[in-house]
Amino acid sequence: MNLPVKFIPFAKGAPCAVMTRMVAEYLLDHEVLQALFREHAATQYDRTITIDHLVAVMLDVNCGVQKSVRSSFLKKRDDIPASLTAFYAKLNRVEPKVGMALVAKSADRLRGVIRNLVPPGKEPIRGFRSFILDGNMLAGTDHRLKPLRKTRAAALPGKSLALFECSTGLVTQAVLWEDAYSQERALLRDFAIPADAHLIADRNFCVRWYLEAIETAGSCFTIRHHKQLALSLKGKRSKVGRCETGMVYEQAFDRGEGQPGGWRVITILLDEPTRDGETEIVLITNLPAKVKALQIAAGYRTRWTIENHFQRLTDYLNCEISTLGEPRGALFAFAMSLVAGNMLAVVIAALAAAQGSELTDNLSYYYLVDEVAGNYRGMMVALPPGQWKFVRDCQPKELAHLLRDIARYANPILLRKTKRGPKKPRRTPNCTNVRHLATRRLLDSRKNAC
Repeated sequence: MNLPVKFIPFAKGAPCAVMTRMVAEYLLDHEVLQALFREHAATQYDRTITIDHLVAVMLDVNCGVQKSVRSSFLKKRDDIPASLTAFYAKLNRVEPKVGMALVAKSADRLRGVIRNLVPPGKEPIRGFRSFILDGNMLAGTDHRLKPLRKTRAAALPGKSLALFECSTGLVTQAVLWEDAYSQERALLRDFAIPADAHLIADRNFCVRWYLEAIETAGSCFTIRHHKQLALSLKGKRSKVGRCETGMVYEQAFDRGEGQPGGWRVITILLDEPTRDGETEIVLITNLPAKVKALQIAAGYRTRWTIENHFQRLTDYLNCEISTLGEPRGALFAFAMSLVAGNMLAVVIAALAAAQGSELTDNLSYYYLVDEVAGNYRGMMVALPPGQWKFVRDCQPKELAHLLRDIARYANPILLRKTKRGPKKPRRTPNCTNVRHLATRRLLDSRKNAC
């Protein structure tokens, strides 16, 4: 399939915006969304304000195309036969399972496109399909709800767990929870363990029943030890060598009489203490013996990939909207930011396929999102939504071919990170007796001194 002629000027002038819209059109098919809503919504109905409306409005906010829910709704007012008040009421009642299903569905549909663009990315442990599990607490919202107006305490709308696929950069699963005070490990009961996978996680998830559940599912884990789990060791600890951060030791984990073996304890004695003053990191893993301890220690360091992903969602994709105080509305907005992040992963894969990994390794997410947001509005005026329907009929291979062709028009100079030298140390004089300064007078005095 070739790109329609009327799209070519926009593909040349705003390739990232065109690719983003094409991915959104492919992903948010009406029939798919309707089926998903009917399957997962237990109490809500889908009549005047549909799931399509909610998704379209929130994606524009998350992608930076519109600055607020209100402005995005007003832009689509002709397509939504309801008032702004009714829209907010609908948004604030969206069940968390609907948002969770949207995240999972987006990953399932977009994985095939990414696979047709680029080969699978580097895994933390070669030969194992690795995922990173982590939680995220949503930031405090504005005190717009009546019960919150008499307190200055932060109003926390909820928390989430997310599963990040290392080879594609997709969030494949999310658990959304309204009670922000719940422990992250309490959410694990609602989390589906992927089969034939390798899970990397922090110590919050080091619970014996969960480790055994991962093993029962036919998967492997590398999880940092938590003191709540008794560390029973057997045999002699052996030194296996150095990794980038310290000396690595290995020892067998004693699971008790009648329990199968195979678990190992990897200890990293750090060259420098962590910011919390810890001098060692202890990992528990059931990876087979053929995977060396040094590989496991290096692979665990990739856990920060999902932290960086959450930070990009916060900085560039408006994952935490302070005006949404209702927990369900805030959690749905967060789910849509995860969907937007999955869409962005496809655009990045297309850039890598067309221009090489040198660009994507030095890609500025700020410039990428700014390029999309800056051109999207004008593009949609010239090419309204009805003209993008041809994308829905594309197969993953066809869509990947179109995206690769469009990505060739991207200007790498405009998308690369700005390189700078090391920061100079600040030499701030001790001015404890000076409470404030008039900048104008300070500049004038320096000018007169010269």
